[in-house]
Amino acid sequence: MSTCIQEYQFEAVLGKGTFGTVHLVRRKKDLKPFVIKEQDLTINIASNQSFGMALREVQYLQKMRHPNIVAYRAAWIENDTSYILMEYATRGTLKDLLEKREVPLMEENALYLFAQITLGVHHIHTKKIIHRDLKPENILLTGRRGDVVKISDFGVSKDIHEESMSRAGSYYYMAPEMLSDEPYDMKSDVWGMGVILYEMVTKRLPFPASDLPEMTRMVCNEKPKPLPASISTSTLRLISKMLKKQVAYRPSTDQLVLCPYLVPCIARVHLNLGRILNVARQDKENLDLRIFQYYIKSRNQ
Repeated sequence: MSTCIQEYQFEAVLGKGTFGTVHLVRRKKDLKPFVIKEQDLTINIASNQSFGMALREVQYLQKMRHPNIVAYRAAWIENDTSYILMEYATRGTLKDLLEKREVPLMEENALYLFAQITLGVHHIHTKKIIHRDLKPENILLTGRRGDVVKISDFGVSKDIHEESMSRAGSYYYMAPEMLSDEPYDMKSDVWGMGVILYEMVTKRLPFPASDLPEMTRMVCNEKPKPLPASISTSTLRLISKMLKKQVAYRPSTDQLVLCPYLVPCIARVHLNLGRILNVARQDKENLDLRIFQYYIKSRNQ
C-alpha cells in the first residue's frame, strides 16, 4: 500500500472538524478511491494531544476486522502531519440518506441497517473500546444498493479500562450519565444507538433540544417524544430498552445481538454479507507503530 501523500490525488473534502480533515482521494497509479484523514500534529503540541489522538485512532482501527467497520489500510507521518488511509464508502452517510428523504425509512429497512450497526458496535465492544461518537454522520453506507453499513471515526474513542467521565461526541446522542459528568461505560454507546434508530424511523430526535443545557435537562428528566402509532410494538420496545436512563436497565450489545426483535434482521445481514466478506478483508497492517514513537521523541528533543 502506498504510504506517501504524493502518490494520491485529492478530489474532495468529505468532512472537517477540530481534530482533522477527511478527504476523498484517488491512488494515482490505478485511480482507486480511498479516504484519507489528515491531522496537523503541531496543534496542542505541548500536551501531545494531537499526536496522542492520531496514534490512538490508528491503534483502534488496527484492532477492528469486521465487515461493518470501515477498513483501515495504512498510516504514516509527513511534515508534522499524520495521514490515515481507509476504504471509501461509496454511498455517503446515514445522515445524508435521512436528510435527502422526505419521509422516514421504512421500518424494515431501518432495522436492517440498525442490525449492522449493532453487529459493528458489538465488535468494537469485544475489543473493550467505547466508540463515544455514534451518530448518523459516522455511519457510512456502501454496497451496490447502499445498504451495507460501515462504522467510522474512532477519533474520540476510548479504552474501557481508562477512566471515562469527560464528554465526547455530539450532545444529541449523549447518554444521561455522560451529560451528567458521571462515570460511563460501553452502555453509553447503546444509548446513542437508540437515538439513531429512533431517528431512522421518525426523521426526528427523541429529545429535540436547542442547546446543551436544555438537552441535559430533557435527557436526564424527561421521557422521549412518543413514537408514531405506525411503529411496531417490537421496535418501540427495542428503542425503549436502549433509551433507559438507568444504565443497569439498558441492554449491552451482547444482549442486543440476541434480542428476539433483531435476530431475524441479523440473520439476514449474515446471509447477505456472507457473499461479500472478501470485500471486507483487509490488508495486513501497513504501519509500524515505531514511526509514531520516533516522531514524538523527535519533538521532545
